[in-house]
Amino acid sequence: MTVQRDDAFGQEIERTFTAVRAALPAVNVAAFDAELEAITHAPVVDLAALDDFLSGWWRIATRAARNPQDWQRMNDEADQIRSGRRSSGPTLAEVLARRGVQL
Repeated sequence: MTVQRDDAFGQEIERTFTAVRAALPAVNVAAFDAELEAITHAPVVDLAALDDFLSGWWRIATRAARNPQDWQRMNDEADQIRSGRRSSGPTLAEVLARRGVQL
């Protein structure tokens, strides 16, 4: 049995700040930069927060690179919800309640 790699079009994105930033869609770069600056300009750099930051953005870069059209569609839908042009839909609790699940 063989295992298929689950990375962006067969190209792995290295888990480094430079590689992750370079792989991000342009719409996400400013948020990456702002968050990195906030973490690294603290009086004491929290290494756990820095590691969590890199891990999270690496996942974003990997997903966006794997399917750029899907990533763009998701961002477009989020923008529509934020601007009020589209409803966010039912909450998870509402959906589960319709199915008879109580939280």
